[in-house]
Amino acid sequence: MSAVAGREAPRRQRAADAAIEVIASDGLRGLTHRAVDTAAGLPAGSTSSCFRTRLELLAGVLDRMVELEEVVLARMPPTSWRAEDVVNALTDLLVYCLGPARSRTLARLELYLDAARRAELLPELEAANRRFQDFTAAGLRAAGVPEPEEAARVLLIQLDGVLYDALARPFLGGDQRDRLRRAVETMVLGPRSR
Repeated sequence: MSAVAGREAPRRQRAADAAIEVIASDGLRGLTHRAVDTAAGLPAGSTSSCFRTRLELLAGVLDRMVELEEVVLARMPPTSWRAEDVVNALTDLLVYCLGPARSRTLARLELYLDAARRAELLPELEAANRRFQDFTAAGLRAAGVPEPEEAARVLLIQLDGVLYDALARPFLGGDQRDRLRRAVETMVLGPRSR
């Protein structure tokens, strides 16, 4: 987003976008209303007028991340469900999550880890996860995959695992896209596919 477009966005959206960046750079311990005001270039007190409590701010962050990810999913080209097309689509998605959407990926994983310790945000996280699981299950159902709900759940777990690994243990040297593609091929085709 350009600086001009960012300045024209509604204050609540700017605060949520900035909060995502704060979480990605400083973790949840660094997330304060003041830090978000600073990151968003908003006057002091702006974020707290949009999100009165920390929990409201976290819920606003989650809502914004879901909104942004749904735009990405809507733009994904339809696949023929041939294995090669599925591998390409999932590889592109992982590259996007680790590139342009890296901050959102970091923030999302931070939120899930925090929810494992403190359950206040768990209902919102579960609702967001359900939306992505339903979207994935619908695609798998259309492809004739047996038990598409369970297959979607496992696929999303696997994708998150690949993302976590790439963030926690960055790949030094070589082509990250190729490494991600090999991981996706193993998920889609099985370990003997390579």
